[in-house]
Amino acid sequence: MKILVVSPYRGIGDLIFHLPLLRFLKKKYKTKINLITVHNSKAKIILKGENLVSKIVYGDFNRQKVLQKVLGLKNQINKFNSDLTVLSASSKRLKASLFLSNANTKLSFSKSKEKDLSKYIYNETKKKFNLKKLEKNYKLNSKIVSNKNKKIFLNIDSFHNQNNWGEQNYINLINKIAINKNMLFINFSPRNKKKFRSIMLKMKKKTNIVFTYNKNFKSVLEIIRNCNYVIGNESGPICLGAALRKKVLSIYNPKTTPKSSKTIYNKVDFINSTKVKNTLIQNKIIRFIN
Repeated sequence: MKILVVSPYRGIGDLIFHLPLLRFLKKKYKTKINLITVHNSKAKIILKGENLVSKIVYGDFNRQKVLQKVLGLKNQINKFNSDLTVLSASSKRLKASLFLSNANTKLSFSKSKEKDLSKYIYNETKKKFNLKKLEKNYKLNSKIVSNKNKKIFLNIDSFHNQNNWGEQNYINLINKIAINKNMLFINFSPRNKKKFRSIMLKMKKKTNIVFTYNKNFKSVLEIIRNCNYVIGNESGPICLGAALRKKVLSIYNPKTTPKSSKTIYNKVDFINSTKVKNTLIQNKIIRFIN
């Protein structure tokens, strides 16, 4: 039995949301799953060692040159000669690729009003396979970390930067945290290097602060594995921290971002940045760490 999942979603968190689906399929059909997804999901690194996936291929899912992309994805699907192919999206152009493919059984998710992708993937999996219950197992292999010397991973941006708490707020927070000589790893996308120039200039002389923007994702993932706390804007790294069962605190804006990491791990703490004053947010984070 050959099983293929096609996931067009672009984020790290989006990949983690698929874990219950992948685990269900592996258990039901007693075989590892093949996966076509996007490069930004970092699936080849995140799923390494999870004993879930046999082969991962990165595809191109953008909307430019639609006909070319439809045929390209169809050809990628055909290479797997799958008995069952599951498309975890409702896009017509992606369904066209699936329809034209040589997959024996073809299954695609339906349109939904659910805006939280974590809940959408979970609910659609139950619906498409007629399940009353589906195990919510989002856990990734992790390691026990010593609490003696606290290591804190601070994620200060997000994919669209629309729910960011703000650079100056993080500068004020870091100044307070760094006093206790906690080891701080400050993370943001390399493309935002200019955006966070102030924080880099003000913190570059502190010996207990490491910036991760110039490290590859494999190194960043290992840093998160070795940290006690993962704190910052609701985003991919926060979802990773939740899947790795770290002590996670997410700063989120409900107008733009759902509490998706809560689906991954129900012990994630949240602070609504639109309701809580910045000074109170800082104090809550300090108490969270202590």
